[in-house]
Amino acid sequence: MNTQQSSGDNAIVGGKFSSNAQPRKPANFDNTKKFQPKQYKKIFTEYVSDEEANAGLLDKTMFKGSIRINPKNYQECFLDNPKGTIFPDVLCAGQDRNRAMHGDIVLVKYKNRLDFLINFGEYLKWWKSSPKGDQGRKPAKKDEKRTLKQEIDEYKIDSDSVPDNCLIPTGSVVRIEEKRHHRVAAGKLQLMTNNAYNVLFVSSDSRIPRIMIPRSDVDPEFFNRPADFERFLYTAKMTDWRTESIYADGRLVKLLGESGTIGPETDKIIFENQIDNRDFSDGCLASLPITEASEWKIPEEEFKYRRDFRNDMVFTIDPKTARDLDDALSINHIDDCDGKGTPGFEIGIHIADVTYFVKDLTELDKWAEQRGNSTYLAQMVIPMLPRILCEQLCSLNPGVDRLSFSTVVKVNYEAEIKDVWFGRTIIRSRVKLAYEHAQDFIENPEKDFAPEELPEISDGVLPYEIKEKVLMLHRVAQIMRARREENGALRIEQPRLKFSVDPETKQPIGVSVYEIRDSNKLVEEFMLLANMEVAKKIEKEFPEHAFLRNHPPPKEKKMKEAAELCAKIGFTLDGNSSSLLANSFKKYNQNSKLHMCIRQVISSITIKPMQQAKYFCVSGQDYYRHFALNVERYTHFTSPIRRYPDMIVHRQLAASLGYCSPPSQNAEELQQIANHCNETKLASKTASEASSELYFGVFVHASGKFQSQAVVIGVMDKAFDVIIVNYGVVKRVYCDKLKASIKQYDENGDKLVLEWLEDPEAEPGNREKFESTIQICTVVDVEIYPLKEVDVGAVILRPTLLQRGKYSKTLRQMFDEGDNTLE
Repeated sequence: MNTQQSSGDNAIVGGKFSSNAQPRKPANFDNTKKFQPKQYKKIFTEYVSDEEANAGLLDKTMFKGSIRINPKNYQECFLDNPKGTIFPDVLCAGQDRNRAMHGDIVLVKYKNRLDFLINFGEYLKWWKSSPKGDQGRKPAKKDEKRTLKQEIDEYKIDSDSVPDNCLIPTGSVVRIEEKRHHRVAAGKLQLMTNNAYNVLFVSSDSRIPRIMIPRSDVDPEFFNRPADFERFLYTAKMTDWRTESIYADGRLVKLLGESGTIGPETDKIIFENQIDNRDFSDGCLASLPITEASEWKIPEEEFKYRRDFRNDMVFTIDPKTARDLDDALSINHIDDCDGKGTPGFEIGIHIADVTYFVKDLTELDKWAEQRGNSTYLAQMVIPMLPRILCEQLCSLNPGVDRLSFSTVVKVNYEAEIKDVWFGRTIIRSRVKLAYEHAQDFIENPEKDFAPEELPEISDGVLPYEIKEKVLMLHRVAQIMRARREENGALRIEQPRLKFSVDPETKQPIGVSVYEIRDSNKLVEEFMLLANMEVAKKIEKEFPEHAFLRNHPPPKEKKMKEAAELCAKIGFTLDGNSSSLLANSFKKYNQNSKLHMCIRQVISSITIKPMQQAKYFCVSGQDYYRHFALNVERYTHFTSPIRRYPDMIVHRQLAASLGYCSPPSQNAEELQQIANHCNETKLASKTASEASSELYFGVFVHASGKFQSQAVVIGVMDKAFDVIIVNYGVVKRVYCDKLKASIKQYDENGDKLVLEWLEDPEAEPGNREKFESTIQICTVVDVEIYPLKEVDVGAVILRPTLLQRGKYSKTLRQMFDEGDNTLE
């Protein structure tokens, strides 16, 4: 149990409390006294000096890395093993964390090898093949923690004979090199016993220590009626964490409001992830050429050197609610695509020319760099740029002339690229299509669409003309995608929730899984193409400064474990390359519900070893490849309205074409920008996922409990995890919440046997006692129900006779037998 968290600590808030305001002082409180803590023994060690750190790095008894704290057990912290991803992560347990926070860059000192923990999966394999393999050994429990010294003492093994991959290295943090964590949190207040000078702040994130807040920061009424404040959530900032205290020191920032409501809960998400949602300063807006969009027209000098695509049938395809339209497409038949008379297509990938408006090193540019990207929450967007740019001047809206930066490719009818052109352009989009409109064209190619079935089309273009262009692009995209997949491109499905939101109340009124259809794939294919071609161009021109994006291969040890688990449940896969992994998924790519469930299970397992894709400056880098795409060079060029790295790439491409001087940053500064953008991108992703979880919780609380089909994806001794098929949401089912008892747990087979007691109120034939088996790939019906505030729980109910027969097989058995029970 997490001793830092008391039950019911998960809360959220909203409202304003200025940290600059002078709080009221409680009556009869002498503020001249200062709390003097007792002189306790140090809990944490002092950090080492520069000299000690350098010596430790030199003799390899120390190493640097980014620390990851287990969100379900704050006493477990991990770092990537410096020897490589084939070896287990390094563990810093308990107080060895030494006041580091999640994401910090830390210096870790290895413990003695005898104190390393046994990695039982590999160790038992080694034991069986060793000279001692014929000797008896007690079976190891799944989560048993045992040191090498204990093994030596009990079984008299030779320490040096145990391979490194059979051990989990342990270490302790001896210094924080870089505080990457923001040291802020959202949580609740508690009274401190035997301490009249401070209040305890308990974060809703268990990875953050409890924080002592000065009494003067808190509303005096809290001390008279603390129970009245239990529904409120506050934000706080850590200021220190002393060696002699399990608590950090900090200050209260503000009161957000009552937990369980969307506004305060969203404020919590924004604050915890440090998303900048301030209004843009006057200085930012002053760097723009105008203050009102209606005032601006394309200057005449731009027409003199830009390629004019206004007579081409250009259009956008985006989500229905999109306002920041930063990419458009065009396609035309051409008689000569290669200079040899071969017919084909000329395809224009037109991207908003954001850097025309946002000049390098202006205040607006600095704000955009600091934000890194736009953040998309369930009910709102926090834009990277002022709305006058991202929704008007830069947005490729229909019926108006817009500046763009284009990648134009010529391909033959086999979609083979014969020529690529880059340049600044002027376009005029004819229509803003939603993905649904493009999908309707694809699914109904013979249909004669009426104007009222589509958004307004400009410049006298007819619906059938737009339809034909979409179908041409679709055919080319299909060929390109098939070729990419044949070459080993990988896509792991991660379901994403889509909410219907009441425009006035911002409350969710519907929820579904965002479906990736052919229209989405059409747009994606050409965006990938442009990004890959631009990456090759800027690296050629700037071999020391090109701003690219890589995707490291999966962590070898974890991928090996994932492959073993998949094999254990009957779905073999090969994770040695993206191509082999993609081929493993192809067996289950049909649109049936059975195949979808199988993909969800395999995806939930294989996503864990995957590493994050990252931006980088090529100087000093040794890994350029993008594992998932299986390409040598990749970057981001196609979304400059919402991603700052794309703006850097636009400037580099413009310089490579002679439009301007190269960007002012050197390689080191570009890498710093890359690092920062990697952090903001991850923060925005975390915020977006938290927002979806919040909205799903609010939806369940509003609609009440309901039943849904789910698949088991993990089994523990007293609980099991399920993925809810219709929503892609993972929930943990606790067995003590069920009307059944655990009869047996097989940790080697990852199975739970539940015993359902007699129930005279059950349907006839189902009233007697019976057993059911829970294992990975078991299908169950779960009941989703509201818990406290916006939390959501899941249980399985007593299976009916129909369900006992329907779900008696695993997904593998259903697949082998061609069983369509799930349809």
